[in-house]
Amino acid sequence: MAILNLNAEIVYVFINLAILLLLMKKFLFGPVTKMLDERSKEIADTIDGANAKMDQANQTKQEYEAHLQNAKLEAQAIVDDAKKRGQQEYELQLEKARADIARMQAAAQKQAEADRAAMLEGARKEIAMLALLAASKVSQQKMNAEADRALADAFLAEVEEHA
Repeated sequence: MAILNLNAEIVYVFINLAILLLLMKKFLFGPVTKMLDERSKEIADTIDGANAKMDQANQTKQEYEAHLQNAKLEAQAIVDDAKKRGQQEYELQLEKARADIARMQAAAQKQAEADRAAMLEGARKEIAMLALLAASKVSQQKMNAEADRALADAFLAEVEEHA
């Protein structure tokens, strides 16, 4: 009978284990599994949210970099345009200065030629007067101013023909 008792006890232990297993499945494993599933879902949602925020941050960064690049290009274009306008203005002012210098040189040259011509004319008249004075001294004639002038003009005309 000891064998039967032992067998009945084993059956009784197995029945108790089966009942314990069913109770644990219903009251312990079910809620724990549900809690773990919910926690997994929360973690997945958090990861998805973080990935979405990361994507949005990357997109914002790319937009910022594009705007920054556009701003750099625009700034460079403004600087290049300002340099170009400055160079054009410099060349315009330089050309004006060259034109002014050329005009002043031409005026100075005309003035120098006019002064030279006047000086030559004065020298010619003086030479003619000296020649007439010398001629009158030689001839011991006294001449009047009008006759002197007429004689000097005639002398100058003759000198110009020979020159």
